[in-house]
Amino acid sequence: MKKIGNPAALALLLAGAAGAASAQSSVQVYGVLDMWAGRSETSAGGPASSVVNSGGLQTSYWGFGGTEDLGTGLKAIFAVEGYIQLDTGAGGRTPTDALFARNAYVGLQGAAGEIKIGRVLNPLFVATAQSNPFGGSIRLAPLLAQVWSIPMSRTVYGDTSWDNAISYTTPVSGGFKLATYVGLGETKFGTRTNNVGSTVSYEQGPLMATLTAQRVRVGPGLATIGQSEQKTYFAGASYNFGVAKLFASWDTANNRAPDGKGKTAQAGVSVPSGPGNILLSWAQTRNTAAGLADTRRDTGALGYDYFLSKRTELYAILQTDKLSTANLGKTYAVGMRLKY
Repeated sequence: MKKIGNPAALALLLAGAAGAASAQSSVQVYGVLDMWAGRSETSAGGPASSVVNSGGLQTSYWGFGGTEDLGTGLKAIFAVEGYIQLDTGAGGRTPTDALFARNAYVGLQGAAGEIKIGRVLNPLFVATAQSNPFGGSIRLAPLLAQVWSIPMSRTVYGDTSWDNAISYTTPVSGGFKLATYVGLGETKFGTRTNNVGSTVSYEQGPLMATLTAQRVRVGPGLATIGQSEQKTYFAGASYNFGVAKLFASWDTANNRAPDGKGKTAQAGVSVPSGPGNILLSWAQTRNTAAGLADTRRDTGALGYDYFLSKRTELYAILQTDKLSTANLGKTYAVGMRLKY
């Protein structure tokens, strides 16, 4: 074995190498912690209950991710993110969630765009969050509650993140960006369980607009894997006038085996007021299905989001929910969100 003559010199050499490596790459720890308390009630969802829940304005999560500079403008990227229920300390949104159910991918980023491989956040979910004043709140935003939440009879099937996914996003050009994604079902039904989708978005100045189409054959909500499928088409937009920011969206979800259709329209506004924003949104879903009576669901929300700092907010929200065949549900929420 060769003897090292100067351990101190070796230590300095290794420290210098580590410093050079760290200059080429970066890793960050980040997330959102969101808690709310109040009264929770949905139409046809049973009696109201007093609650202390995680995830009011946004589902709580934690994660770490980073980049490595590979030279010539190319970077390696990764992210590993998991949900957390702050009210109990449990991981995941539900007991069936994986440890890193939000994002778990590696990829490359460069002048030609960005590619990710792994479990990837669904661009349709991102589009719905951008198109309403309550953002990514699945519980309190009328649009997301009707489109994604089980207690309000979700219209869009599949998860808000896709397993076994490959996604490609083009560079921004003239404000336009295209994201194409596929989720490989990896079941005995082969290509019969592939999920595919594409989102085109435009964001420049005060205007944001987005169009999404996706076909889901595997994931939450589908009746029979290998036979059922759903095709969803979504359009959303916002325009910031300064004194107010307007939002609107429309989507249709068409199901096969069993056959049915859900159409959702939403309108909203965010008005700056003091150190925060007044938020108002309304959504209506009309459902039709073979052999069943048509139903309509109206959900509205009014709230105030108060900024204590760039990372910490307090909010208060009133939500009403009415299914055409059931009682009126009322929810009152007071909460706090921290972004780190």
